[in-house]
Amino acid sequence: MKRLIGLSLAVLALCTACHREGTKETVTVTDDSYRVLVKSQGKYGYCDRNGTMIIPAQYESASLFSEGLAAVRQSGKDGYIDVKGNFLIPPHFDAASIFREGKAAVRTGDRWGYIDKSGKQVSESHFVVTFAFTEGLASVVVFEKDGFKAGYIGQDGKYAISPRFDDASFFSEGLAAVKIGKKYGYIDKKGELVINAEYNEASAFEDGLARVKIYGNYGKVGFIDHKGTMVIPAQYANATNFSDGVAAVKNGTKWQLIDTKGNQITNRQFDFPTIFTEGLAPVVENKKIGYMDKQGKMVIAAKYDAGSIFVNGIAPVQVGEKCGYINKKGDMVIKPEFEWDGRTIDQYVSYYTTIGRKK
Repeated sequence: MKRLIGLSLAVLALCTACHREGTKETVTVTDDSYRVLVKSQGKYGYCDRNGTMIIPAQYESASLFSEGLAAVRQSGKDGYIDVKGNFLIPPHFDAASIFREGKAAVRTGDRWGYIDKSGKQVSESHFVVTFAFTEGLASVVVFEKDGFKAGYIGQDGKYAISPRFDDASFFSEGLAAVKIGKKYGYIDKKGELVINAEYNEASAFEDGLARVKIYGNYGKVGFIDHKGTMVIPAQYANATNFSDGVAAVKNGTKWQLIDTKGNQITNRQFDFPTIFTEGLAPVVENKKIGYMDKQGKMVIAAKYDAGSIFVNGIAPVQVGEKCGYINKKGDMVIKPEFEWDGRTIDQYVSYYTTIGRKK
């Protein structure tokens, strides 16, 4: 079953890399509890905001911390550690994913189920694909007589919306995109279709708007509101979701940046899309990465070989083959002494631009 409209927990699981799409950062942490996922000598561990290793790089793979726990792999099995590196749930799962709203998906064999923070199973383990809990519900996929079907379970692990859709994304701003036949629409938390299934693609709502595509798979992209009104016309070849009040849209071969009214926020054009978080976005200049504000001003000079978004005031940047972290002034607060790891960066961006920003 091909997923087009959300971020599956399986994508964030340790056995796979994150390459899915989906800001405002809503997770608040203290300096002594925030952990940065890093890779050193082929293993994963965690440092604090100053770059001091708190949990040694000893795991075969690892997830970001979410709700005080991180999934890590040891000896081919996954379990969960706390911010001090203590195993709170022993590693005995074939795959494990992040916690959201007190629940995480774990895989035994080829099926997924959900556990709580004590490790107790709270749902049956018969799901083919699982999504994170958002707004009290989680999208799950099961295999039935007529093929794969998606529905939603509640916090009790029971179906709140029966599995009857051909695809289903996570809830955001009270609505979720679902696929019915070959088209996408939106349902509310009762499972009622409130925006007709008439789109070739549909994304989650952010800043009151959702990115949709019409006129076929090679059609045009625009943005609708909660009533399904196309408030930013479908006139773009491609677009990102809104993040921090800004979306990147493609006209011809170039990308531009617009606000939630559809107005350009700067006259600058780009060869690649970018994502704003905490008021800044990484951009390419002369084959180097720097950071731009919403007025189009470069506030951190383009001097890095790669870079990603800001979360909790810091952003990963690549210097040579190494990864370090800068603050919003451009100061290197974590020295570039760790491995630049695409899997970690993908996970970082995927999480914090989708479910990680949801309350």
